[in-house]
Amino acid sequence: MAAKSGPEEGLPRPARRGYDLDLFRGTAPYYARYRAPYAAEAIDFAAARLGLTGASRLLDLGCGPGTLALPFASRVAEVLAWDPDPDMLADGRALAKTAGLENIAWRQAGSEDLGQLDGLLAGAVMGQSFHWMDRDQVLRDLFGLIEDGGGIALINPGQRRPQEVWQGAASEIVRAYLGDRPPHPQRNPEGRHEPALLRSDFEITDDVEFASTITRDFASVLGSIYSTSDTSPAHFGDRAAAFEADLKAALLELNPTGVFTSSIETGVLVAMKR
Repeated sequence: MAAKSGPEEGLPRPARRGYDLDLFRGTAPYYARYRAPYAAEAIDFAAARLGLTGASRLLDLGCGPGTLALPFASRVAEVLAWDPDPDMLADGRALAKTAGLENIAWRQAGSEDLGQLDGLLAGAVMGQSFHWMDRDQVLRDLFGLIEDGGGIALINPGQRRPQEVWQGAASEIVRAYLGDRPPHPQRNPEGRHEPALLRSDFEITDDVEFASTITRDFASVLGSIYSTSDTSPAHFGDRAAAFEADLKAALLELNPTGVFTSSIETGVLVAMKR
């Protein structure tokens, strides 16, 4: 059964309460293609721990271009993919169409819109979006929307930093052009998610990491850098070409082949509604 798009599909970029639509402007094409993918085993684990089945209804809150919505779609009846950024949603729809996935309902909506959600959920998943939310309020809202015995899974890069072998060298070049990048004021200052979960009515049941590898060339490294809110292409302006040249030189000095293979981790933090 094909999922219906939300009522805001196709609209221009209106202001969204509590969200700066310029935050990720220009990053969507890079985000979908160049962000490090989550380990397949991490998706399998989260689906199993949440008890998802072919009859389940799952929310991906802050879905971006479907980094989680797409792999979960084959495991459930329907994924509600919510994000306030229409560019991210447009990329997600295109990727879902290419993959032949028709059970994802894309909607321009954010965590502040959870009161508009009809019906109960088997569970909810969030990637790095949870860092940008009022976590305590979101957990309260989700607790009332998730069926008894369901839960949430927070899926993020592992705790080790840097995750990829090129990141240290690249960070030095970025710093030379942009200076030290302070945390964005909309980003949650409380780094780890566990304190918010411990304050909630959910019960933490799992906190595990899954290893995988990723191989990148220069285009992939550059795309990864341009996919983040604080190093999007707009930040470099007319110095982008010079930045790219200096970045390439630094990476070739690090590895003359220009190819970087890294061992990375995907973290899965599961909390259940008992």
